[in-house]
Amino acid sequence: MSGNESLARLDPYRVMVWGPGGMGAVAIWEMSQTKAFELVGVRAYSAAKHGQDVGELLGLPAMGVTASTDVDSLIDIECDCIIYTPRDDGTHNADEELLRLLAAGHNVVTPLPYQSIHLVREAAFVERLEAACRQGRSVFHATGVDPDVISDRVLLSLTGMCTDIQSIKLQENWEMESTAGELLTLIGYGKSPEEAQKFTAAVDIAVPFFKAIGYTVAEQLGVRYDRVEITHDYIMADTDVPSPNLLVKAGTVGRVTHRFMGYCDDRGVDPFFTFETNWVLGHEMLPEGILPDQYWVMSIEGRPSIKTAIDLKASLASNERFYQVGNLKTDAGYHATIAPCLQAIPVICRSEPGILPGFSPKTRWMSDFRSI
Repeated sequence: MSGNESLARLDPYRVMVWGPGGMGAVAIWEMSQTKAFELVGVRAYSAAKHGQDVGELLGLPAMGVTASTDVDSLIDIECDCIIYTPRDDGTHNADEELLRLLAAGHNVVTPLPYQSIHLVREAAFVERLEAACRQGRSVFHATGVDPDVISDRVLLSLTGMCTDIQSIKLQENWEMESTAGELLTLIGYGKSPEEAQKFTAAVDIAVPFFKAIGYTVAEQLGVRYDRVEITHDYIMADTDVPSPNLLVKAGTVGRVTHRFMGYCDDRGVDPFFTFETNWVLGHEMLPEGILPDQYWVMSIEGRPSIKTAIDLKASLASNERFYQVGNLKTDAGYHATIAPCLQAIPVICRSEPGILPGFSPKTRWMSDFRSI
């Protein structure tokens, strides 16, 4: 299924979606909006979904494709690529299934935290991944809105305007109002900071993403961190913060802030690179200096210095943030995460077997321009 293909392709790419949850549902819907892709299979993880038409399962018109929990039969389906979107619990729970799919000859693209895998996982697992690709003559690629599009492509492209850089800060601000109340509680919202710190699942899920972003920036810019710090802060609300799914009372957690900080001693005492992600409930809980609707804020202190912000909405005209996808209300960020997965499929199908790295800009600031 890998190898050279004509750049001009008239037939649709045959795609399976592995996991029709929130992210997989967006992938299924987005593919239904274009003639470039044909959905040929869906891997469900719930017995209740087995045998159901995927469209009807999501509250959409019937699609003629049924969800299945029968992995063996799904593996036998001929397809160009699998979009792999099951739930990640921070324990590398997807490893074995990914290896099986690749070894069976299926190309895979995923937004799960496998970006820059050689920088964040042990060498033994990277070798297993490469071996599975060799066995199945398949291609593996991890992408998404962040890590990848924002941190690797947009941010690194901005450094192309700099002749020197002292520090870089990337802030991601994710509003959590649409998150189910039980999940908010598990993250720690509405609890004291001391109680919230006992819930480690969200941290376990987040840390691999932070590492992928932080170490990729260092590799691409040709710097080496002398030390790295990863912190998790639970910020209390000053006043009651109502949200659709949970009331946060004053004095309890209303924002969770995670930071990756990479220090380069030759660049000063402050971090050379900081990635900060803020999970907030309500505009009241945004960090100081962050305006509503600023999904990402990028600040580069250098020659010259640069600051830019990116907004993300379903529609700028209506200011609507969500899409209605069947019976799901989907955040624009989910669609931005699936977009690079879909865009990568033609490249994956033209690539030689192996791990396909990210699409970082060819020119950018480097600590030594002779390295470009």
